[in-house]
Amino acid sequence: MVVLRAGLCPGLTEEMIQLLRANSIQTVVDFVSSDLEDIAQKCSLSYKALVAVRRVLLAQFSAFPANGADLYEELKSSTAILPTGSTSLDQLLDSGLYTGEVTELMGAPGSGKTQVCLRIAASVSLGLKQHVLFLDSTGGFTASRLYQMLQAHAEEEEEQLEALQRIQVVRVFDIYEMLSALQELRERLSQQVVSSMGPLKIVVIDSVSAVIYPLLGGKQSEGLAIMMQLARELKTLAREFSLAVVVTNQVTRDSSTGPPKPALGRSWSFVPSTRVLLESKEVTLGKATTQRIASLAKSPRQPVGIQAELDIGSADVTPTERL
Repeated sequence: MVVLRAGLCPGLTEEMIQLLRANSIQTVVDFVSSDLEDIAQKCSLSYKALVAVRRVLLAQFSAFPANGADLYEELKSSTAILPTGSTSLDQLLDSGLYTGEVTELMGAPGSGKTQVCLRIAASVSLGLKQHVLFLDSTGGFTASRLYQMLQAHAEEEEEQLEALQRIQVVRVFDIYEMLSALQELRERLSQQVVSSMGPLKIVVIDSVSAVIYPLLGGKQSEGLAIMMQLARELKTLAREFSLAVVVTNQVTRDSSTGPPKPALGRSWSFVPSTRVLLESKEVTLGKATTQRIASLAKSPRQPVGIQAELDIGSADVTPTERL
């Protein structure tokens, strides 16, 4: 909430602010929702002056209505769909990753979250010639594995190296380093600073749970506040700058036989628009192999519950409906 301060709008003086604070009116919301006649009497202020200040504050901070057609046109002009590098995962996500949204990949250790993130980075950098910011909080980013993916889809070494240069990796091992990196990015984008990174289309974070979990053990209210600050940063970057944001998360179980559910609780569940559960299963067909299954757990566009089998090493198969 915006706190009242001198200079916020014409007529809002320091003397007026002190009188308002003495009557428990500290924010713009407090002021515009109060009875101005009552305030004028209690604070010995001019009713006309208070009305004038409220009119300006409402003009500055109120949301203006927009019709559906305008919103749809804005959505069409600002939304892009980025391929993940996996045909079946793209089909599961209704064509790919949508800019303006946060997409979460959740799964147990070894389920393939980091491999999918690497493939997404390779696909956007090599296929779309767009830049990628990869925030690594687990130490799981492997340049050699990424290079193998690029080699599999580009014959020229120069093309492979150019794709590598379009992927910026930042190591962040606690929540404060992650917030600092995201805030620095937001400032650069706000100022339209063209850095050596070039035009950015996607931010990949592997993982959010690794930096949030340590905060939720002690003073939980404090940890939740910082977690929601991270949530605001991610959603702001996605919406205001038309970026696709991909994050990874761990899963928990209520019992040893219970179904997996995303970590970080209910408060975090409202952050991602789309959630994909990644699971690995051992399959024996002549020889033991690991089968990776992606299940849609949340989506604004597709029915929840559909699945796709992923082959992280090469090609994949088409989605299948959960029975």
